[in-house]
Amino acid sequence: MKRTEYDAEGLRDEAAKAVAESPYTQTDVADQLDVSRTSVNRAVNTTNPKFEKLRQRIVEHLRGGRVEKRVTFVHVQDE
Repeated sequence: MKRTEYDAEGLRDEAAKAVAESPYTQTDVADQLDVSRTSVNRAVNTTNPKFEKLRQRIVEHLRGGRVEKRVTFVHVQDE
């Protein structure tokens, strides 16, 4: 099992790369995921967190496997 971790920007980059390397257009991917082409375009070209779930769906659809969201909190104290 291969495991790759992404930050928010890395997930956007992976979704964009998945679309670019697939035989499908953004319109095709949008139709397959039952969303608008504009939403797919924004998911792969903007950093808006609103499209994070769609980026996950794009990567899962075109790359296979699943994308799980994990949240990490870091507490930093001044010394």
